[in-house]
Amino acid sequence: MATGDGVRRVTLIMAMREEAMPIVDRFGLKLVDPPRFVDGAPFVAWMGDAGAVRLCVCWCGHDKRFGVNNVATTAAAVAAYAAVAAFGAPDLMISAGTAGAFAQRGAALNDVFLSSKCIFHSRRIPGEDGELEEYGFGHIRSPNLSALAAAVGLKVGVVSTSDSLDCTPTDLALLLGEGASVKEMEAASVAWVCQQLRVPFFALKAVTDLVDGGEATREEFERNLAAAA
Repeated sequence: MATGDGVRRVTLIMAMREEAMPIVDRFGLKLVDPPRFVDGAPFVAWMGDAGAVRLCVCWCGHDKRFGVNNVATTAAAVAAYAAVAAFGAPDLMISAGTAGAFAQRGAALNDVFLSSKCIFHSRRIPGEDGELEEYGFGHIRSPNLSALAAAVGLKVGVVSTSDSLDCTPTDLALLLGEGASVKEMEAASVAWVCQQLRVPFFALKAVTDLVDGGEATREEFERNLAAAA
């Protein structure tokens, strides 16, 4: 997907300030001030030009009660909707940031993955006809990005989302059963918003930790965050 395909306005939805600021600094993006979000919204946006693309980085902001990054699905979904409401529908929206991944799927630390599709692995909704179960998983497909990935040396895989950093045995079974390469906390929720609003979407995730690597997720994530971001 390139500017020749009509992509002129791109919005990145990012959960962590530590993920957003390297992009803001690299492209010299300017803070949108005063904010254009509804009063009380925690979101922060920067805008500017990245080559031929008008780029908006929308960070989900800090939680006002706890002073931490607004990670996980709720803030990401609301931020995606709020960004479209504030700035108009972009030509492309990307859930960008860091993630865990599976070595058995060919992932290594600091790899970058593009999504082939996004799913939820923690929305377990059984039903007699299976429709609620499939709704729970989501199965929101991304555009075919294999050529782009090959051109810039990235990987492509299924990106799976939940609201938890850890991985229970049930989560693990579903992740492996669905062929997930990447485990993270926002992408499928942003993908769902984009599907409803008919905005093209994919996820772009840098690997900070290996789900099946044998090391505690939190420690590995924190050690590798700066390099991956």
